[in-house]
Amino acid sequence: MQNKSWIIGGLGIVSLIGVGAVIYWATGRPASVATLAAQLRGSDAHLRHDASRKLAKLGPVAKDALPELTEALQDPDKRVRFHVAKTLSEIGRDAQSASPALISVLKDADPDCRYYVVKALSKLDLDASHAVAVPGLMQLLKDDNSKTRYYSAKCLKDIGTSAQAAIPALRALSSDPDQEVRDAASSAIKKITRKSEKGQLQP
Repeated sequence: MQNKSWIIGGLGIVSLIGVGAVIYWATGRPASVATLAAQLRGSDAHLRHDASRKLAKLGPVAKDALPELTEALQDPDKRVRFHVAKTLSEIGRDAQSASPALISVLKDADPDCRYYVVKALSKLDLDASHAVAVPGLMQLLKDDNSKTRYYSAKCLKDIGTSAQAAIPALRALSSDPDQEVRDAASSAIKKITRKSEKGQLQP
C-alpha cells in the first residue's frame, strides 16, 4: 500500500509538472509568472494588488512579466505601483525597456513608490538619451528619503553632461546630512562638468 501511495503521489507531481510545461510552452513564461501577469492587467483591484505583491517576491524571475509590469506603473492603486516599482528594481538591467515608463512616474505622489522607481532607474544603462528624466530627478534631490536622493544623484551622474541643469541642485547637497548622498552628488557633478583637454564637454 505504501508503494502504491508513492506511485500515485509521484504521478500527481508529474501531472503538475506536465501542466506547467504546457503553459510555459504556450506562453514562453513560467506558469506562475504568466498567471500573475494576466491578473496584473485585470479589473479586480484586489487581484492586481495580490499579483504585484507576489511578483515582487519572485524578484528577477518576474522579468517575463515586464510588459505588464511596465503598464502597471500607472495603476490607480498605489500599493500596486509600489510592488511593481520594487519588482522592476529587482529585475535590474533586464528592465531597460521600462525606462520611459519609470521616468514618467518619477513624481509619483507616494514616497515609497518614488524610492523604488528611482532605484530601478539607477540600475539601468542611463545616458544622454535619458535627459528627459533630469527635471524629475532634480525634484527628487530634495526628497525626504536620503536613499531616494542618493539614487537620484546616481542617475544624474549616469546621464552625464546632458544633466547640466541639475548642477545647482547637486551642489546644494554638499551640506546633506547623509554622507552617501554628499558623495553621490559630488561624483555626479564631476561627471557632468567633465571637460576634455580642449575645454569641450564630453558625454
